[in-house]
Amino acid sequence: MIFSFVRSLSGATAVLSVAAFAIAATTPTRPEMPKADWHISGPFGGSATAIAIDPAHPNIILAGARNSLLYKSDDAGATWRMLPLPPRTFGEITSILIDAADSRHYLVGMISTFRPGVFESPDGGNTWVENKDVYDIGVRALAASASDPEIFAAGTLKGVMLSKDSGKTWSRISDPANLEMQGVTAVAIDPKDPNIIYAGTTHLPWRTSDGGKTWSSIHSGMIDDSDVFSIYIDPNTPKDVFASACSGIYCTFNRGEKWWKLMGIPNTSRRTHVVREDPIDRNILYAGTTLGLFKTINHGASWKTLLSGQVNSIAFDPTQSKTMYFAIEDDGIGKSFDSGQTIQLINHGFVSRTINSVTLAGSMLYAADALDGETTGLFSSADRGETWQKLPASRGLEGVHMHTIVGVPGEGRILLGATSRQLYKSIDAGASWQPEPIRLESAVHSRSAYPKGRSSGKFRSIKPVASTREVLASDITALYATKSGTKNLLFATTDLGLLRSGDLGEHWTLANLSGDTAVNALYLSAIPDGRLVLRANGSLYLSKDFGDHWTSLFFPQSTSHVRDVAVPWDHSQPLLVATDSGLFSSVDNGHSWLPVSGGLPPSTVNSVIYSPANGSCIYAIEFGQLYRSTDSGSSWARLPTAFPSLHVRQLWIPDKTADRLYGMTNDLGILFRNEALIR
Repeated sequence: MIFSFVRSLSGATAVLSVAAFAIAATTPTRPEMPKADWHISGPFGGSATAIAIDPAHPNIILAGARNSLLYKSDDAGATWRMLPLPPRTFGEITSILIDAADSRHYLVGMISTFRPGVFESPDGGNTWVENKDVYDIGVRALAASASDPEIFAAGTLKGVMLSKDSGKTWSRISDPANLEMQGVTAVAIDPKDPNIIYAGTTHLPWRTSDGGKTWSSIHSGMIDDSDVFSIYIDPNTPKDVFASACSGIYCTFNRGEKWWKLMGIPNTSRRTHVVREDPIDRNILYAGTTLGLFKTINHGASWKTLLSGQVNSIAFDPTQSKTMYFAIEDDGIGKSFDSGQTIQLINHGFVSRTINSVTLAGSMLYAADALDGETTGLFSSADRGETWQKLPASRGLEGVHMHTIVGVPGEGRILLGATSRQLYKSIDAGASWQPEPIRLESAVHSRSAYPKGRSSGKFRSIKPVASTREVLASDITALYATKSGTKNLLFATTDLGLLRSGDLGEHWTLANLSGDTAVNALYLSAIPDGRLVLRANGSLYLSKDFGDHWTSLFFPQSTSHVRDVAVPWDHSQPLLVATDSGLFSSVDNGHSWLPVSGGLPPSTVNSVIYSPANGSCIYAIEFGQLYRSTDSGSSWARLPTAFPSLHVRQLWIPDKTADRLYGMTNDLGILFRNEALIR
């Protein structure tokens, strides 16, 4: 059985360059886990948004990501573990502050759609609390004073906030009536005078020289309406200040009274998220932009590209100035030992990635991340998901974001993929791809016959003539594959209907459904026996012959509430449908339905699946938690996990020989459990 998922990783060291690169991944050890528990498989990497180093213990590093993910490394980035930061809806870690006076005291700034703010840990990240003074306020930046370590500043969506007691209490020091200082995106405190504070906003920079009593706009020399993303103050010469903005990089030698723009970076890359000065040589600057990492050794007269791809944050090892860390938008965490000349990915355990689709092709697993930079990120695993390799940039997919892929059973090198409107095919295990038109076949019977003989008046029977035409789909939702005897069958759910191909996608036929056209999902048994369930806009349909014929299932709810369907391979077991209001069961091929209870809550069940090894063993996901039944769904037990919060959205088992259960998430990529699937 092949599944494709719509909606959400690689860690052994790899060298990054401007050209394409490969990433290897291994699974981090978690000795505290129960024997049978979820393992974060990867592919490691993904979007890293912020990074910070403990100034007293430089082997300790914190890295933030989207989806409220925060990671910690105790070994200079060799391995990472996830910290139990409270999850927030669409939360993004924007800033991290490690208290210079207390290495176990962490502050994290977050924006989110639900209760953003400052989160604080007093014990090295083991426990977290929300700060009551910055409650429900989006935070973009955090900074600490070098001359008075108890003074912290926060750039928030409601202005600049200041703490004089190491973050315990906060007060707003910018004028709430000043609308131009409502969205503060960067803050910096003068290293020698904590009363001098700089604030970057979505409308140019500001400065206070009296601890926030008064503020002045300091934008002379900057392009109007420049969004200021970061501010850096030279620790030895505080009059020298750098600012990075959407319009490029600026410097001032008089605390912002006049700014000069640094030229040399191409205009296409001028949107600069972070600028930092080398700790030893003030002529050396690093700029992390939307389209790459740049370096100058002559104070901005000329620049060299070190890395392609967006860089969001930069941190220097305080004991080794040539050792640098980078938070990279699509590739996770990078590390350099030679001032950025070579950069290694160090993502062993770090993952912030949404895998849209996973499939089996031959003995290989393949996974696709549709949001991986400028094109689809494709990954392969030869060891059942223990480790993943990122495939080099695939020819034919430049600028293409495929959201679904499928492998062909028994064919290790043939893959099909699709965007919403276009099919693609690879015959070399994903190295290159070609767009494939949808050639729709239909059988047409001729109405005109000719006499077999002039005297007899009898007519000769004529065989149906196949008519082929190319059609365009505007919504290809997913691709699937199965085997009917020795024949490979491919399916595509589209706005045109369900397409089926028996020749590896060269030609397609359209399923005959009563009244429905657009279809959303197809569900197959782990052991191919001809039974398929199709979810269309108006109904669920059942086929017992691999899609030749379909009958409507009399499901009592709208298909808009259906999350998943489990087709049993053992015909004595019930058909199961997961919905927003619980799990439903039918023992008569869909003629009647009953709600399932027995320990499974009557709430949203995201996914349900049968074990291919035991017909009475079923797994279900209810709000991210895994349940198991070993008696055909009569009773359910919640399986324990060491993870404080996991958002598993979909279960997957690759085929009937599998002894591992996989889970898909919106942020942690692919998980697996060595359940042995209760044989």
